[in-house]
Amino acid sequence: MQHQAVASSPVPLAAPGRGSASVPVSVLLLGVRVTAYAVVNLVEHRRRRLASLGAVVDPALLDRLLDLPHGVCVPDPVAWTETADQPPAIAERHEDGMTITRRLASPLTITDVVVGASAGRELRAVQEASLFVGFTRRWVMIAGNRLAGRTMLEARLCGVGLLDSCREVLVPAEHPADRTVDGWSWLLEERTYRRWLSARSRNDEKGSPRPATGAASVTKAG
Repeated sequence: MQHQAVASSPVPLAAPGRGSASVPVSVLLLGVRVTAYAVVNLVEHRRRRLASLGAVVDPALLDRLLDLPHGVCVPDPVAWTETADQPPAIAERHEDGMTITRRLASPLTITDVVVGASAGRELRAVQEASLFVGFTRRWVMIAGNRLAGRTMLEARLCGVGLLDSCREVLVPAEHPADRTVDGWSWLLEERTYRRWLSARSRNDEKGSPRPATGAASVTKAG
C-alpha cells in the first residue's frame, strides 16, 4: 500500500540527513521523548476517519492481527472468536463463523527518530536512541557543535547519527539492515499516529472559531 505524506500540523519538514518530506511528531516512545518523522498512509488514514476509528493501541490485538493477511478473507475460527469485540473497521468477521478479513493496516511509517540532548547528556541520549535499533533510523541532536570523543565513538558503534543545533550532520545515521515488523513496532506507529491526530485536531481548533469536525477520533481497541 502506498504511503503518502499528509499536509498537517506540524508542517511537514525534511527528515534529518536531507531525507524526504515527512511529518515531525513529538511523542513518548519506549519511555523516551523523541521527535518521530513519519510518512502517513493516506489511504488508511482516510479509511479510519470514515469509520470514526483513531489509533489502535492494544499490543496483543496488533500482534494477533499480524498473523492475518491484510485485506484477504481467510478461514481462522480462532481469530474469528478472538476478535468478537472488534469493529468491522479493524477485522471483518463473516457470518460463517470462521472466515475473517483484517481491515486494519499501519497508519504511518516512521522514517527517523530524533532524541534531543542537553549539554552533558549526549552519551545518555545516544543510548536512548539505540533502543530503536532495527526499527528506524536514529539521531541525537546536541545543544552545541562539540562532542566528547567517547560520545562520538559510541554513536558510530551504535549507528546513531549526530546533529548539531543547526541540524547539520556531524555523524550520519545508519539505516536498519532488517526493519523489525511485529506487534511492538506496529504499536509505536499507532502511538505516533495518535499524537499526530491530537496535534492535527488542536491545529484545526485554533484555525477555526467553531469546533473542528470530521477528524478521526482516538480510539483504544481491545
